[in-house]
Amino acid sequence: MTDDKAAPRAGTQTLERGLDLLDLLAERPHTVRELAAGAGLTVSTARRLALALIDRGFAVGERDGSLRLGPKLMQLGVRAQERLNIVELARDGLRSLADATNMPAFLGERDGDHSVHLHRVGGGQRVVVTTPVGTRRPLPETSLGKALLMDEAPAALGALLARRPAPQPSFLADLAADRARGAVVHRSPPPDDLRAIATPIRDAAGRIVAAISVVSPAQYVDDAALDGIVAQVRAAATEISAALGHPTPAG
Repeated sequence: MTDDKAAPRAGTQTLERGLDLLDLLAERPHTVRELAAGAGLTVSTARRLALALIDRGFAVGERDGSLRLGPKLMQLGVRAQERLNIVELARDGLRSLADATNMPAFLGERDGDHSVHLHRVGGGQRVVVTTPVGTRRPLPETSLGKALLMDEAPAALGALLARRPAPQPSFLADLAADRARGAVVHRSPPPDDLRAIATPIRDAAGRIVAAISVVSPAQYVDDAALDGIVAQVRAAATEISAALGHPTPAG
C-alpha cells in the first residue's frame, strides 16, 4: 500500500536540499565535496543534485571541478527585477514612516544630474512640505539627492559638482559624515528653514536605486529628536531594500 503523504514530502525535501546547494553557490564556487559538507549531505546525494542543477542551467561546472551559479538564475533575476515596481514596494513603508514620524515621506530616484520625486505620503503636521510627484531637483540641493550620491566615486562626484555646484561650501564634508551615519541629515537655512532626513534604497546587488526621505519645518523638529528619526528612516529603507532582494544587515 502506498503512503500518499510520503511522496510530496520526499519531493519537498529534495527541493529544499537543492535550494541549500544554491545558497552555498551564491556565496562562492564549491566542489561537490564542499557542497556535501556545507549542506550536510552525502557526496553521492550532492553529486546527484548538482547534476540536476547543471541540467536545468541553475549551475555550471568549471574545469577545476567546482560549480558556480548558472545563467538560468541570472535570467530569472532579470525577469523578477523587471516586474518589481519601486513605488508599489515602497508605498506601505512610506505610509508607516509618515505615521511614525508625523512628517511627510518621499520616494525619489536619480535621473542624470537630478533627483525625481516618485511618491509622497502626507504627515500629520499642520504646516507641511508639499513637493509634488514629478518634481526634479539638482542632486546636490536635496536630501534625496544626497542619499542617491552616497556611493558616488570621487571623480564622478567632482564632475557632477562642476556641472551642478552644491549650495553649501561644506557639501563634501557633510556627505562624508552622512556616509558614516548611513543617512543624510539636511538643515536648510531660512527662509525655508527645513529639516530633512534621507537614506538610500538598495537592490539585491547593493546598488542604490532610489532613496526615501522625511521633511519637516524646523519648528516641529529639534536636534534632540533627529537621532530617533534617523533610526526610523533607516529602518524603513532597510525594509524596502529587503523587498528588492538586498540582504538585511545582521543584528
